[in-house]
Amino acid sequence: MSERVQLPREIWVLVAAAVVVSLGYGIVAPVLPQFAKSFGVTTTLATVVVSAFAFMRLSFAPVSGALAARFGERSMYMVGIVIVAASSAASALAQNYWQLLVVRAAGGVGSVMFSVAAMSLIIKLSPVHARGRASAAYGSGFLLGSILGPAVGGVLAPLGFRWPFAIYAVLLLIAATIVFVLIPREGQRGAGGSEGEARAALAGAAADAAGDVLREPGDGVVGENVRAPEPMTIAEALQLRRFKIVLLTAFAQGWTNFGVRVAVVPLLAAAIPGAPTWLPGAALMAFAAGNGLALTRSGYLSDLYGRKYLVVAGLTISGVFTVLMGVWDSAALILVASFMGGFGSGAIQPSQQGAVADIIGERPGSKVVSFFQQSSDLGQILGPIAAGVMIDHSGYLLAYAFSGAILLVVALVWVMGVREVGRRKP
Repeated sequence: MSERVQLPREIWVLVAAAVVVSLGYGIVAPVLPQFAKSFGVTTTLATVVVSAFAFMRLSFAPVSGALAARFGERSMYMVGIVIVAASSAASALAQNYWQLLVVRAAGGVGSVMFSVAAMSLIIKLSPVHARGRASAAYGSGFLLGSILGPAVGGVLAPLGFRWPFAIYAVLLLIAATIVFVLIPREGQRGAGGSEGEARAALAGAAADAAGDVLREPGDGVVGENVRAPEPMTIAEALQLRRFKIVLLTAFAQGWTNFGVRVAVVPLLAAAIPGAPTWLPGAALMAFAAGNGLALTRSGYLSDLYGRKYLVVAGLTISGVFTVLMGVWDSAALILVASFMGGFGSGAIQPSQQGAVADIIGERPGSKVVSFFQQSSDLGQILGPIAAGVMIDHSGYLLAYAFSGAILLVVALVWVMGVREVGRRKP
């Protein structure tokens, strides 16, 4: 009973692909806002490049969920990655700010396609009591690349702003190849037989493993003739108060830890008087390191004790150190704030994804997953633009105080609005 459930091989394939994708992203992230500013634009316009990417993710999210449900997560994962690769290659060739803006925005379409597909695959292929651990493993893959990426980017800095985008395009194509070769088509995942039999086997395995928050404790096992369950609709999910709070948390994470961090931290680090040239990349690397450290245990603890404790702790830690990021003005303290902000974010991530998986259970849920992604993307759109306006008019302190306060308010919502904190089986 206490034996740990093993994660399927396909989960580790997705983790390996995540390392490759995030390695390239980590190379690009520190230079993107500075690349935009090199065209002579304001801080607000520089942050719009980051927000445009997220805006296209948000706009295309409903379609991406439908495409994943129609054509399969594996296919949409690979198509999405190829689109982002083409966008990155075009960014390397951009001759002015507006060209960069357009091609980066186009990459958002592919990004949401492969991220929704990947999360749907994680939910579909993970045993229920290992969902948090599977999400943490996938997140750790991304964070490992995010830690290594800025370091590689520092080595490439003498080459200028363009080479990182070309290298990112190549790494994305490598990730697509990994998934294409090592994850079989859905109809081939079973132990042979027709595609319909394989789907039935997958549904049966999910039914055996799944623990849905909507299921009553005494529910029995379905008989031999298992029918694939109906997909969960967004309307159904929105009837659950926990799902609404999860959406709010995703918005706050998107605003502060995904949006403002990527768009503003490199600019803040570069603006500190006497700051070394490596500080923008080092700040992002410190955030990623803190995130990765938290992810080593947060997924397991989330599965063991429930989602609430980890989310509240993570929001509080990340919120406090986001505020301090705008107060402190030394390179060492910026690195400390970045590390602790990342640690808090790493406590939130698996519990968020695990909460969505709990709500969906054994039912197909690509559309619900894409709606969850939209909340984060909305925060990523509004956060950088709002922070850019605040910086242009009042400086970095207001931008970081406001962004940190959002996380702290959502932590209070979890404390007051979520009661289900029962211990889970390991």
